[in-house]
Amino acid sequence: MVNKFIKYLFLLIFVISCSGGGDSSTNSIEDNSNQGNSLDFPNANDYGVTGRVEVVTWNIRQFPQHSTTINYVKALLEKWNADIYFLQEINSESSLREMVNLMPNYSYVLDDESGNLGFALVYKNDFITFNSKNELWANTPNNDDGDADYENNASYQFADRPPMESYLTWNDGNESIDFYLIGVHYKCCGDDSYNVNATRDETTRRHHASLLLTDYVINNRPDDNVIILGDFNNVGAQTISNPTLSPFTDQNNFNSASSFRLTDLEALNGSSSGYSWQGWTSSYSAAHLDHIIINDEMVGYADGNDAVVISLPTQTGISTTNISNRISDHQPVLWSFSP
Repeated sequence: MVNKFIKYLFLLIFVISCSGGGDSSTNSIEDNSNQGNSLDFPNANDYGVTGRVEVVTWNIRQFPQHSTTINYVKALLEKWNADIYFLQEINSESSLREMVNLMPNYSYVLDDESGNLGFALVYKNDFITFNSKNELWANTPNNDDGDADYENNASYQFADRPPMESYLTWNDGNESIDFYLIGVHYKCCGDDSYNVNATRDETTRRHHASLLLTDYVINNRPDDNVIILGDFNNVGAQTISNPTLSPFTDQNNFNSASSFRLTDLEALNGSSSGYSWQGWTSSYSAAHLDHIIINDEMVGYADGNDAVVISLPTQTGISTTNISNRISDHQPVLWSFSP
């Protein structure tokens, strides 16, 4: 009888010890996202402003890279409330569709031609009309042919991710504007040295990609409003002399540069703490890789407004390791303008 009582006593102690005492300290944002709960992100800004067009570029790192990614990204996109998001590195189109289908105020367009890690345009239904899409140089070979003619294998210069050109109309009932949004994701890595004869070199390919884009816009969209945005993967010294961006920015050496403005120039020339890529889980140093560039037709709408890098640690309140591994290792860049 005594042995039976002791047995039950030990069982009761074991059950109590496993109950956890009701500690609510583990009820974090990370835990809620695992359970599919709605996320609030109280520190995230609402960037939607009446009478302005908000445009965001964001490389969302092999989306979705974690079981919580869709919940995180959906919550942030809705909280930021921008009119247009151009997203790169879509690894699962079905997951992107699933996410945007849960966002009643938004619709999406996916690219057709990217060989890997594609593009998605996510836009607000109330203000944006999607008119058409054109994937530039998609019919050119994606291979190194060893010669200096970078036009005949333009797709190779863009790492088999042809720029996605979307023709859009923004209308709020009072003002309206038509514009072309050209989204890119340049070849990564390499050094900071352009060599026209090194046709496989990453920096050379990025520089050629910019030459192709500047020529295209100047010759084919001379009277149109154009925004070029995405991950340019410019490496080396983060200055406007970097050969990746030079055709857009270096007026001393490239005639094309007078036709464009880098809206995030202040971030590019600023402290590394403000760069779009912080290298949270990488051995590489921080770099400002993500840009929004406008053509001279758009400059009149800019109002002197500079692009801003959205700080994910500030906006989410979670660790940088979890940001990198559950959301993205890139921070978004946002620019807005008044039509």
